[in-house]
Amino acid sequence: MVEYDSTQLLGAQQVVGAVVLPRGRGVQHGVQHAARRNGLVGVAIGVAAERHIKVGGAQTPAIGQSAWLAVNDREVALVRTAAAGLKSRLTEVIARVPRSEVAGAQVDRGVLRTNLTISFNNGGRWEFEVPPMVSGPVKRVAAALSY
Repeated sequence: MVEYDSTQLLGAQQVVGAVVLPRGRGVQHGVQHAARRNGLVGVAIGVAAERHIKVGGAQTPAIGQSAWLAVNDREVALVRTAAAGLKSRLTEVIARVPRSEVAGAQVDRGVLRTNLTISFNNGGRWEFEVPPMVSGPVKRVAAALSY
């Protein structure tokens, strides 16, 4: 599993972090695979599955295929990653929110994905997913953000 350190980029010591995927990424991947293997049947299954997992009301910033979710004493931040030869690196801050604006975080583990929801004091939220076999880091992020 990839581990990054956002300390230098964010200007504060990273407490914890995790690679996160946008909600629905696992289904999108499955739809693409099913469509390649099963043609129209796969596409129909994928459309039904996508409707089932639609995220309503979340204000999650667009992160592409994945991003690094970093937590330090001052803020929670989403950071874009990029491959640099054989290594990946953090490239730019996508979004950052002061820790004082975080109301809490929750992890819901499912069979096919583990969901992370970060709630903010203004009623907004960010929603992500990760494969269940790598859910440890998002659990640590949620623990760090839950007061």
